[in-house]
Amino acid sequence: MRFSTGDAPSRSLQLGVKNPKVAGFKRTESFMSTAGLTDLPDIRGSTQMVERPVIMVIDDEPDALAAMLDALTRRFGGDYRVVPHLSGHAALAGVAKIQEEKLEIALIIADQRMPEMTGREFLARVRSIVPTAKRALMVDWGDHEVSSTVLQACALGELDNYLYKPWTPAEVHLYPLISEFLAEWTRVHRPGMELIYVVGDEQAPRSNEIRELLNRNGIPFGFYEVGSEPANRLIKERGAEIAAFPAIFLHDGAILGDPTDAQIMDAVGETSHELSCDVAVVGAGPAGLTAAVYAGSEGLRTLVVERHVVGGQAGASSLIRNYLGFPRGISGAELTQRAYQQAWLFGAKFVFAREVTGLRSRGARKVLILSDGREITAKAVVVATGAKYRRLEIPSLDRFVGKSIFYTTFGESRFVSDLHVAVVGGGNSAAQAAIHLARFARRVTLIVRSNALGKGMSDYLVQQIGSAPGIDVRLDSEIVGGEGSDRLERLIIQDKKRHTSETIPATLLFVLIGAIPHTDWLAGVAQRDSKGFIATGHDVDANAWLIQRKPMSFETGVPGLFAIGDVRLGSTKRVASAVGEGAGAVENIHRYLNETHQSGANEEERFFAASVRAA
Repeated sequence: MRFSTGDAPSRSLQLGVKNPKVAGFKRTESFMSTAGLTDLPDIRGSTQMVERPVIMVIDDEPDALAAMLDALTRRFGGDYRVVPHLSGHAALAGVAKIQEEKLEIALIIADQRMPEMTGREFLARVRSIVPTAKRALMVDWGDHEVSSTVLQACALGELDNYLYKPWTPAEVHLYPLISEFLAEWTRVHRPGMELIYVVGDEQAPRSNEIRELLNRNGIPFGFYEVGSEPANRLIKERGAEIAAFPAIFLHDGAILGDPTDAQIMDAVGETSHELSCDVAVVGAGPAGLTAAVYAGSEGLRTLVVERHVVGGQAGASSLIRNYLGFPRGISGAELTQRAYQQAWLFGAKFVFAREVTGLRSRGARKVLILSDGREITAKAVVVATGAKYRRLEIPSLDRFVGKSIFYTTFGESRFVSDLHVAVVGGGNSAAQAAIHLARFARRVTLIVRSNALGKGMSDYLVQQIGSAPGIDVRLDSEIVGGEGSDRLERLIIQDKKRHTSETIPATLLFVLIGAIPHTDWLAGVAQRDSKGFIATGHDVDANAWLIQRKPMSFETGVPGLFAIGDVRLGSTKRVASAVGEGAGAVENIHRYLNETHQSGANEEERFFAASVRAA
């Protein structure tokens, strides 16, 4: 079986900085065909003939339909077959015929003002027939009455976005939006670029860990099962004897056998060897990346340490609809990869796959100890380590972790195709995961301890879940056990209100419950609450604060040590809040560096030692 990163964002880690021009990894294939078929290169050594996907347009106005058909065919006709219809009923028959011919529909555009069936009604019906197609509603400029229709349909997941007509010039008002729709569809439904190859056992936990590492860091790869024909061909072509799996075949010809995360990221990522900086940021989630962007853009030498994957928990969100500036939503992976690219362009350096294990002072500088024994020296430190999801304490499920149970959402959507999937959690991340997985899985069961979805989820997500045909919601429920042979097959759910148990089919389980901050390495250094969240600003114990001024908003009980994002006590657990805190922390850092410059190194070291004793 073969998987590839069709979902990976177009920009990723700067692979092998030897050639920065390759860092974008944008797919630029241009398939030429006049017979309705396109040549799709196959890494297994053959060429597949693949029918062009369909773009369907429905409008009851013949002139408007003809103009749209002409515009779309001129720009996209080489890669897609554009199919027009004058009514919703005719289009439904056309959808049925396309399905009979085993063809794919990439995008459906329907005009709202049609007499027999409105565009919204048509898109709602076609959603259950072709859930993988992107759906757009065409509305007239100035038609204010349709606003509520668009808002409600988007909230319920009946459409992905809307288009205006008239749309001339198409280069401004039509083509950019159509290209976005098609790019999103292609990422999921077409093989992605493969710059490196992973050969391993599909069900081995380590294989899944490596795939998540590469996927979440935006590194284009292909996965091939040990013993499969393409894997054997790859090994033969490289003339290698693989001593241990999983094995990684790099784009420069090198091979890594059963590598650690650090070895992988050193080989494919840009890991800095310069370990002295003005600002060290621990954690590359939204808060940490924002701090890196602002610090770098304002001339501070910035170094970011990330122990696992860029984006943190936010990077696992399939679609964030309420982030400012993205009306159609954006995946957490794409948002955080853009932030990474932005920080890199402002000069921020990165150290990947290393954990910070301790902090001490050396004169006016702070010293971070890394898990590989190296040390980073910085004038100021920002802690943005976020939090990890709690684990299920169910012994019967332990053996399935990494095979069928994951404490994140899986980046490769086709991995769940036609399977029974369960999601545990009552927050936005669990809701986004359930909605996304329902597009591919046979059935998704969302298991929530609370008695109402609205207690932990945003309203727009509650509405989408309520209207999604493929999601079963179990409130007042929790998992108490599971069964299966090599992989998970069934889950045992207990209804806490009715005191009954039920067994449901489940091949995959995604656990997104609670949060534990990554702050053990700061024990005895920074003030933390009983759960490990770091106190900052007015939450710092005044009796333990030993200098005249008050701690700044994001400053901990140690002068020059700042905490932002989910790891901070009292923070709002939202991406936008984390971004704001990242920007605010840099303003705090400038104030701190100015006062440190005036007070001198000896005074700074004395403050650090006294603060640690107080903590």
